[in-house]
Amino acid sequence: MRKSLTAPAGRKCHTRSLICGLLAAILLSPACAPSYTLVNHTKESPSAKSDTFGYRKWISPKVEQDVVIIGIHGFCGASIDYENLGLHLLKNQPKTGLYAYEVRGQGSDPIRERRGDIGNPQDWYQDLEAFTQLVKERHPDAKIVWYGESMGALIAAHSLKRMPAGAEPIDGLVLSSPIVRFRDDIPQWKIELVQVAAATFPNARVSLNALTGGQDVQMTQTTTHSAQAETNSYHVEQHTLRLLGTLGKHIGGMNDCAATFRMPTLVLHGDKDYFNTDSDVRGFVARIPKSTSSTYHNYPDAYHLLMYDARREKIFRDVARWTDRLRKNRL
Repeated sequence: MRKSLTAPAGRKCHTRSLICGLLAAILLSPACAPSYTLVNHTKESPSAKSDTFGYRKWISPKVEQDVVIIGIHGFCGASIDYENLGLHLLKNQPKTGLYAYEVRGQGSDPIRERRGDIGNPQDWYQDLEAFTQLVKERHPDAKIVWYGESMGALIAAHSLKRMPAGAEPIDGLVLSSPIVRFRDDIPQWKIELVQVAAATFPNARVSLNALTGGQDVQMTQTTTHSAQAETNSYHVEQHTLRLLGTLGKHIGGMNDCAATFRMPTLVLHGDKDYFNTDSDVRGFVARIPKSTSSTYHNYPDAYHLLMYDARREKIFRDVARWTDRLRKNRL
């Protein structure tokens, strides 16, 4: 189903070989195939040019939704990544609706020159908040939940951190495969080097092939990142160093974000996720205030892309049970 949202608007890098290890660990995430419709929102400045983004929705016309999820997809992903979850909800819990929009700078961004880049992460937050307002206007009596996957979890968490207590526009938060810290095998000098490179050559672009040096990452039981990219019609070949630097800063700040969560939170993690261990994610969850309801599920034999994972039906049932408790005020 096609929908859309209008939102707020090189030099070669010679350090490429030095930052491969870190970037490979930060970057790889979801992939699928696009199609969308449009909506409109402008930046806070009256003179700012408005932009257009697509979104999909899985909304049953037979019932009124009392919980609505807003999906925020991951790096190299698209709104279609939420289709498996959306179809599950339509069949099994139609009173829970789902919208998912195309994240700025990714492969379905209608402004082609912006693909593979993010000028200012504040634009991510403004896009999310504007889209949330649109959904709330359509479902004024529903509880609203953000569902961020991988990079989408970073965007959701950092968007909440900047908001004053009581100003959050949502009633619940789901973080699927959040990358909550850097792997222990990534030395600090590489992390710092990415930030230096991003500041020095912000618009320089590098390809995933150059970044990974041939290394591939298992994303589900049957697929690797490169295998998905080959069939991904909106695959972005190169990304700017400032986008990669922004992701690095977001990962480094995730544990601080957890301490600011003030709404019921569900965290989902695959035990074979390449990016973080069960211990990493448990440490993140432990930082959520004790006054905030938090639920953590770790899935043995599951990988990073949980919505495509062989165990996805079990995962979706856990999400549906959690949203049912949310609607009944039991969280």
